[in-house]
Amino acid sequence: MSIGSKLPHVKNSAPVGFLELFYDLVFVASTMVLSNKFSQDPTWESAGHCSLMFVLVWLLWFHTTVLMNIDRRDDITQRALMFLQMFLIFILTLEFVDRSVTNTDLIGLVYAVAVLILALAYHRMANKEGDTRAWARGRRNRLILAGFLMIVAFIIPNGVTFVVWGVAIMLLIVPTSAAHSRGLPTEALDEHHLTERAALLTLVVIGEAFLKVALVVSEGLMDWSDVSVIVVLFVILFAIFSIYFDDIPKAGIRPGVLAGEAWLLSHLVLQLGVIAFAIGMSKYVQIADRGHVHDYAIVILGLAFVGMFGGLAGIGLLGNRTPKKPLLLLRLVTIVLAVGGAFAAWDVATVTPVIYVIFLMVVAIAHAVTDEFLQRSTTVPTHSEIETDELVLGISYDEENQ
Repeated sequence: MSIGSKLPHVKNSAPVGFLELFYDLVFVASTMVLSNKFSQDPTWESAGHCSLMFVLVWLLWFHTTVLMNIDRRDDITQRALMFLQMFLIFILTLEFVDRSVTNTDLIGLVYAVAVLILALAYHRMANKEGDTRAWARGRRNRLILAGFLMIVAFIIPNGVTFVVWGVAIMLLIVPTSAAHSRGLPTEALDEHHLTERAALLTLVVIGEAFLKVALVVSEGLMDWSDVSVIVVLFVILFAIFSIYFDDIPKAGIRPGVLAGEAWLLSHLVLQLGVIAFAIGMSKYVQIADRGHVHDYAIVILGLAFVGMFGGLAGIGLLGNRTPKKPLLLLRLVTIVLAVGGAFAAWDVATVTPVIYVIFLMVVAIAHAVTDEFLQRSTTVPTHSEIETDELVLGISYDEENQ
């Protein structure tokens, strides 16, 4: 197997279309609804359910983005499929929030329909020639199988439902590029488009973090404690913005069998971390207004830093920046400091939640500054250093299959 080799054809990158940007809007509403649901019921069970629903909705975005990366058509049929998927995501989220009156199986069926609609969108590529046809069929069949399993879960006894759903979710998560290991064709990915789509959704998630805390603060009279929380929020989110956009889009995606889709999937961890950070800060504001900050606010903030910097570490490993070790160690050290600070806030009486939040801000600033310094000792390929056919990320067959 020739890992990292290129497909024989070259694709010219096109800017992200308005249809894709419109599609992202449904995630603004969905993410805000899910974060509000958890804020109202901050339990581990609620956290698991809300995180699972975000992952499921995000996976629809993931497969749609990969589809548009290869086939960026914007005809009436494509719009109808995208709009219908957006509608189902919106209904799905609202049904999830109102589970007391909505049958859980109905939520699963709505999601299964959304997956099958996405399979139909891939089916439209089946009439293309060459590797694209086989690639689209493989992804279509995987989505059909996942949707079918979700429908089966609606019929079978509840005792084994979670197993069937687990298999279906794995079919959606495991990068389809793994099919290359069986000698199946893997389509080339437009690297510029993929990095731009990931960056745009990351911007949306960061923007929702501002909105989440702003809505909480606006529910009461703003005092100096609220102002201090807003300062911490802005500083940390600006640090995340700087760390991401000074590094990730410029570094691009390294060649490899799984690199393209795995790089995109790593953004799920990062974006979950940003959402958790927004929820943690909003809970900190709500609880602090009552005079006492409970441990779960500290837990959420600690996990948020694990998600944000763990996601950045994973994305960095799949990028083209070399050497990778300095930035990887920096992000791992940041995670250790955030978790260590959380344990100190629990066990050490002198380490108050206020001190921990300020500590996180200092850690984020230190990381951003150090990140900028370490990048000077690293290199990334430039367009002038890469051959024309290397501007598109792709994988080809083994020599005997070409």
